[in-house]
Amino acid sequence: MCLSCGFIHLFSFYMKAKFLLPLVAAASLYSSVAFAQLGLGKPKDIAIVKSHPLVVILKDEDPKTLKKLTKKPEELAEYKASIADYNRQMQELAPKLWKFSSAVEFKHESDLEALRKTKDTKVGVLKHADFILGHHHYSAGPGGMSNPMNSYYSSEHISALVLQVVGDGDESKVWHVQLAPGPIYTSDIIFSIASLQTYIQSRADGRKGKEMREEIAENSKRLPTKTLLIDEEDLKRGLTTADIKLVYPFPYQVVPRSTIETAAASYDSHYAYIRLMPINERMMVQVAVDAATSDLMGYSLPSMVPMVGSLIANGGSVTKGNLKDFAKVGGK
Repeated sequence: MCLSCGFIHLFSFYMKAKFLLPLVAAASLYSSVAFAQLGLGKPKDIAIVKSHPLVVILKDEDPKTLKKLTKKPEELAEYKASIADYNRQMQELAPKLWKFSSAVEFKHESDLEALRKTKDTKVGVLKHADFILGHHHYSAGPGGMSNPMNSYYSSEHISALVLQVVGDGDESKVWHVQLAPGPIYTSDIIFSIASLQTYIQSRADGRKGKEMREEIAENSKRLPTKTLLIDEEDLKRGLTTADIKLVYPFPYQVVPRSTIETAAASYDSHYAYIRLMPINERMMVQVAVDAATSDLMGYSLPSMVPMVGSLIANGGSVTKGNLKDFAKVGGK
């Protein structure tokens, strides 16, 4: 099941069923959802993606960053290694995972402009986008929206794998899967590519939100049969085994990140794992993902915690409340 497409419908459904989010959180959520809906997988764009090889964009080293890190050799080495690792993973995984069109081709970021300018040809492009998204807000006051004193701007950092249609002097977003700040793991790439394909196939088939919700509910029934892997760095400090068992009666393990990556990379049917899904910089959702299929199996309501500093300031991101939500969707 596509997480991102089901995600919007899930929150619409959840907001009707539970009034648990404060007004500010709800406003932030719908602001982010509005960004997520850019492109909306137009039928003509999906047809283009399906009829051409997918172009996967590999990263280039940024000359400005290289210059900035010249006197910081350790950071420079880490930066170079992160780009090499991302490119290696995409070259290895994309041809194996992408099934929506006939083949996968690779180009570099430096080739993007030429792709945009290609006359009479459009192709599907998959790339990592890492940028600042600006928001224009309005508040109530005399004069309404015509009064400049009633408007203000904010921005947030966005990291996502984005599917676009590019060419003939234009580009349009089809869909994206947002990533938590920090390293891009193998499990991120596997999950994102699977979700993107399920989403565009659902759009091509004309499936409705109700069908997507029903599929998520059906997937949730499998959660008790899996061992849920929890990243030890994400678990809220102070939670004991006894605490977890009180709220989550199904099998689980608190493990290093490497164990989760191994399970995802081997498509191990014994496991599910918790993935942190950002809505914006200050809100995220915990979701349970089937390691074998990348299906969404359960979800928990947003946590209002700063994404970048959450592990330091809050001692982790997965709480008893999150695990209780997973138990509920699993049938307990």
